[in-house]
Amino acid sequence: MRDHLANERTLLAWIRTALTVIGLGFIVDRLALQGASGGIETLIGVGLVLLGGGLAIAGAYSFLRARRELASGSYRPAVGLQVGVVATVVFGALAVAAFLLTNRPPA
Repeated sequence: MRDHLANERTLLAWIRTALTVIGLGFIVDRLALQGASGGIETLIGVGLVLLGGGLAIAGAYSFLRARRELASGSYRPAVGLQVGVVATVVFGALAVAAFLLTNRPPA
């Protein structure tokens, strides 16, 4: 029972993270519109919204997989999913950092 409850808490963490990323993407897109730009900022905002949706799907997959394996007694952690999410976040962070460094306002 405790394992199933932990699995549900993990799903909720995935969903909280997905909602945060979606909200951040929405804010980035709205700020881009206020600044009268519509280029890369809009793409970053939309990309963050899509990443948030992907995180929600990954969380649901992880939850269902763990639930099935816990019920059958054959649970093994899915390392590939976590490594893929980490790689995506690191790639996104590097892309945003590169964007920020190349689009500095004049001092």
